[in-house]
Amino acid sequence: MYTYVHMTMTVSITDFRNNLFEYADLVDRQGYEFEVEKEGKKMLKISKAVDDSKERSKRLARALRAAAGKFPEFEYDREFFRGKGEVKWMKNLERRVKW
Repeated sequence: MYTYVHMTMTVSITDFRNNLFEYADLVDRQGYEFEVEKEGKKMLKISKAVDDSKERSKRLARALRAAAGKFPEFEYDREFFRGKGEVKWMKNLERRVKW
């Protein structure tokens, strides 16, 4: 079983600016998080952003279900979905859920 362990490091804004791409690699490949300081004050936190199309589709489906019946002439646009996975997931959802 994989347990995600993240490490948070504090760096100065000058060091972060000078080594931006090295820090980006550490965030992407090793899961590090960075807190950037300026004059001793923490200004921002850098961490990896995870974008999961399945979760995004689920949120859309919940929103559509909540709005069902409120807009009788509403038809969603299939061009909204960016990837094949999203389109496939939505088609699957349409078969299981009655709008």
